[in-house]
Amino acid sequence: MHALNRFLAVGALLAAALLGRPRAVHAQGGQHVLFLGSELGVGVGRYNGIGLLTGPDIRYQLPLGRQFALTARTGLDVFFVKGRYSEYYRYYYGPTTGLSIPVTVGPRFYIVEGLHTSLNLGVDIGVNRLTTTSFHFEPGVGYALPVGKGNYVDLGTSFGTSFSQGSGVFLFTFAYGLNLNR
Repeated sequence: MHALNRFLAVGALLAAALLGRPRAVHAQGGQHVLFLGSELGVGVGRYNGIGLLTGPDIRYQLPLGRQFALTARTGLDVFFVKGRYSEYYRYYYGPTTGLSIPVTVGPRFYIVEGLHTSLNLGVDIGVNRLTTTSFHFEPGVGYALPVGKGNYVDLGTSFGTSFSQGSGVFLFTFAYGLNLNR
């Protein structure tokens, strides 16, 4: 929980510092964009069994204004458990793999040209016997770099959790954004 508090505090300070400055008009929030990418994450916290998380990621950005958009996300999270994990009050030892499908939706706000913050809420749907369906909460920050023809490379970081013990994951995302307005 300490990592989440630090992450939210840094995000709040960054937003407060940048919102007070004069800004140019931002085009990214006003565009329909399909982001195709991947994520890499590490489990954080004392009781977290996740060593590494990776998988494909698909996001759709629906514009709601010049700086504001609604994003929907899905993909496949493949996570590698470090060694000890529990299932129905039994403990197992040894590395194993879990699968889940995240389905989230949330706002994305472009603070300055390219720099954005987001908050996605939804569910992680458990696919194998190691995972269960649970609530998903993911605040994040990133930068969308224009690469020509209205497309973007989106680099970001976020903290995903379900607020249960040992569920925090610090994520790095890389995605290529296809401008659908053309």
